[in-house]
Amino acid sequence: MRETLQKIVDNAPGAKAAILMGFDGITVESALAPEVDDDIESMAMEFSFRFLELRAAAESLEMGALSDITIKAEYGTLLVRCLNDEYFVAVLLGDARSFGKGRWLLRSAAAFLASEL
Repeated sequence: MRETLQKIVDNAPGAKAAILMGFDGITVESALAPEVDDDIESMAMEFSFRFLELRAAAESLEMGALSDITIKAEYGTLLVRCLNDEYFVAVLLGDARSFGKGRWLLRSAAAFLASEL
């Protein structure tokens, strides 16, 4: 799993980190770009509880299952792909120029990562 996360980081220009985490906030695996010290674990853990709220809201509004979440902020973009009811994978981008590539890499890796859980 770590190799898959590292490929996401290596192939998405400007990617700082990728993480596979449970919605309970427990990290399964993570990968960082060289010389990056962003705390992807704390960031993902903090957001994981908000993702549960978003998932519940989508279901209560009869929108169906939540598959992707994007958080764009001043100093980075967090792309999230829900793998199942228990886990998600996320990549932190330093700039949004590689937004499309990051989403594609997450979507491409999702089935493999889910099968490894």
